[in-house]
Amino acid sequence: MICESDHARVKEECELAEPEPFVLEVLPRLPKGLVLDVACGTGRHSVLLASVGNRVVAVDNSLAVLAVLHDVAKKLQLPIYPVAADLGRFPLPVDTFDVIVNVNFLCRPLVAELKRALKPGGMLVFDTFLIDQAEIGRPRNPAFLLRHWELREMLADLELLEYREGLASRHDGRRSWRASALAIKPKPRHD
Repeated sequence: MICESDHARVKEECELAEPEPFVLEVLPRLPKGLVLDVACGTGRHSVLLASVGNRVVAVDNSLAVLAVLHDVAKKLQLPIYPVAADLGRFPLPVDTFDVIVNVNFLCRPLVAELKRALKPGGMLVFDTFLIDQAEIGRPRNPAFLLRHWELREMLADLELLEYREGLASRHDGRRSWRASALAIKPKPRHD
């Protein structure tokens, strides 16, 4: 059950949230179709992706953020489908999504599932924190921080279209240590 004060607080956060710069940068390169927004939070990327012509499955384990996202999607008449799930235990369909967006979330065992869930020719946008982030802010737990080049290794079976690591600036002037990748799942070869 979601209390009214939680709903109001989350709604306020949702209205203030801006997409991450890397997502905005790669947006023009993404195919249109069915998108999975992993650990969507308040849905800032779901709203962005739906507003440019995609259908978005937005998954998070928080009913409060999903209720707000549902309201926003309804108000804006956007094809966003909130799903409450623990991604560590939620089976993803194979070869289904044209795009998967994973921002500020790290569950290492889930990466293999995300790659399987991409259609051949589908794109994965992965943008999260590096180990260096612990020195300047949150998160600090190494379980939620990538080692240098770890993301590149995790995506080795995909074709990397864009990859970077380092200190990145946000639209509001804050900086964070990030690893960012845009990768495509190869289409099967018919020799």
